Amino acid sequence: MNYFYSFFFLFLSFLILIKPFIKDVIIRWILESKDLKNIGFITILIGVICIYFGTNEEYWYETLWMIITFSLGIVLIIRGLLTLFFLEAIKKFISFYSKHYFKISIPISLIMLYLSFFIVITDYVGPQKDIEICKSDDIVNLICGFKNPEDIVVTPDNEYMFISEMGGVGPYVEIEPGYFALLHMKNNSKIVPNISIEENIWGESQCKRTLEDKYGPHGIDLVQRDDGKFQIGVISHYPKESVEMFELKKVNNSWELFWRGCINVPEEYYFNDISLKSDGSFYATHMYKRGITMNEWLVTSILKKNSGYLVEWNKSNFNVVPKTEGSGPNGIALDQKNNLIYISYNQGDKLTAFDLSNNEEMYSTFIEAPDNPYIKDNSIWITSLNMQPNDAGDCAEKIACSLPFSIYELEKSSLKTLDTYSFSKTVFGLPTVAVPFNDKIYLGSFHSDRIGVLEKN
Repeated sequence: MNYFYSFFFLFLSFLILIKPFIKDVIIRWILESKDLKNIGFITILIGVICIYFGTNEEYWYETLWMIITFSLGIVLIIRGLLTLFFLEAIKKFISFYSKHYFKISIPISLIMLYLSFFIVITDYVGPQKDIEICKSDDIVNLICGFKNPEDIVVTPDNEYMFISEMGGVGPYVEIEPGYFALLHMKNNSKIVPNISIEENIWGESQCKRTLEDKYGPHGIDLVQRDDGKFQIGVISHYPKESVEMFELKKVNNSWELFWRGCINVPEEYYFNDISLKSDGSFYATHMYKRGITMNEWLVTSILKKNSGYLVEWNKSNFNVVPKTEGSGPNGIALDQKNNLIYISYNQGDKLTAFDLSNNEEMYSTFIEAPDNPYIKDNSIWITSLNMQPNDAGDCAEKIACSLPFSIYELEKSSLKTLDTYSFSKTVFGLPTVAVPFNDKIYLGSFHSDRIGVLEKN
């Protein structure tokens, strides 16, 4: 609705400056009309409908588009009543307006232009809950002690979750090193996995690592290779742009990482997420140009401009996958059996199922700011930020931020919504991934010191 109202006010801001149409068509019609009672009744009815839809949620007064809908309803009811009972007074005002057309129209146009811009960058206008202390509430259970648990995969024994603790990504923050973590689901304990440097057999020969090197993990994926080994791929932003490859092995009842190579990312790419194939090749999302400024990012978000695409690495070089261009490609999930890949376009508010055999979009659905899709059985699970860029406020300075978000369970074969979980004032925020496991849903976040756990419906 934000984008509808943004374009609505933008349209009106230009329309009101077209004097021949407003004066010779609309104003003349009103001045020549003897009875506008039907128009008055219809206007009042539309106003009542707007008020109903603008107030049918508990905290409607904290969401900008609902406030605008409610306000429009009030304005329309007043306008309808004036049309019914004070038509001659309206005609006198319109005659005055016609004589001073641009003196009145230009300020109104500027106000509408401001509203158009403000609406597209703002959604949530309510207070943010203070969640600096990591403490569960009656909606979300928390597992504390993590740092930006951006992406999550379940280990092959179904006992642990392997987590990337992101150090940051541009243009939001300055990039710092992050690390990895394991969550033992039986007792909710955090384990820092051991990393060993082994022979580079899954990367490119010119990409090197030492034991002292740090990592900047972002998107991750886990696959069982054709040779039976378990491979983890990691998009890393620190100390350079690379894709890191690890073998995941169970040692003494826990899992350890054995570095098996890396791939240097060419300057023209800035990757977000990775999906591995069982032969060791992979897909990655190029989200936008490296070094993008915050202003450029905002323009891309507002205008939904194409900024990136899907890339395939075939064990020797990168190739762009045709017809995958979109606004802010983000998380991906590969269904290798059906040769489909699910791509979330974060800035484009869209999740797409893409056929890799024919290089064509099969179907898509609107999701506001989607992040990492997660395949579980016949469902796709995905998070959504129910907010706009201006809503974040001082979130970057906080340990964790409570802002509205949703989780969707979608039918894998059609992307139809099966279930929705929506939150406004809880102890978790800025989610990136929702991982269902047994009767729970585990939530990661790109800016948080905690993992959220929900009970499934």
